Amino acid sequence: WSPKQIANPNYEEGVQLAAYDTAMLGFELWIVNNGTIFDNILVTDDIEYAKAQGEKLWRPVAKAEKEVKEQWDKENKPADEDVGSGMDEEDFEEEEEEEEKDEL
Repeated sequence: WSPKQIANPNYEEGVQLAAYDTAMLGFELWIVNNGTIFDNILVTDDIEYAKAQGEKLWRPVAKAEKEVKEQWDKENKPADEDVGSGMDEEDFEEEEEEEEKDEL
């Protein structure tokens, strides 16, 4: 069995069936680390615009936060943690760059 097909002179191919004009958006955030802050939330479908805004808004904040964290870690590092992890400074920088790319 198949339904009867009736010609529809008003039918337009490719027309969007529904669109909603809304001013609200909800997020469900699962925070693993204490002190995590979310700000500058951008919702867009333009990847290049998102990247540009990330460089403009996120990158400077991330660099400043990193510097403050490194300074705090240096000042608050226990004396018995002087033993290295086997990674040199270049390895840490490469790892951090990868993490920053993932965050964008």
